[in-house]
Amino acid sequence: MRLSTVTLLACLASAAAFLPVVPHHRAPARASFALRASTSDSVRAIILKNTGDDPKVSEYLSKTGDDKAEFEELGFDSLDMVEFSINLQKEFDLPDMSEEAFAGLKTVDDVVKFIEGIKK
Repeated sequence: MRLSTVTLLACLASAAAFLPVVPHHRAPARASFALRASTSDSVRAIILKNTGDDPKVSEYLSKTGDDKAEFEELGFDSLDMVEFSINLQKEFDLPDMSEEAFAGLKTVDDVVKFIEGIKK
């Protein structure tokens, strides 16, 4: 009886070699959109954490799109931006960012695009 079980398993394993190979397809655009939304949500959460969950900041972020949400409007000074960059590096496992590269990030959308560019 044991021999027949082994024989059956061998037959099944060898039959799998004749199955067609399914090519990998590119992820649909929705996955990209979901990743972007997830990145945006994470960036916004870091902003709220940096501001001590300030209700004014929360209200501003909820009413403002990523492309319009400027750090200057959030009241971020240079020290806030340094703390924000450190938290971004930890959250997204980013390499050290130069001061010049980070200075060019003026909106939440700029940060999301920057992170997605690195993560590609």
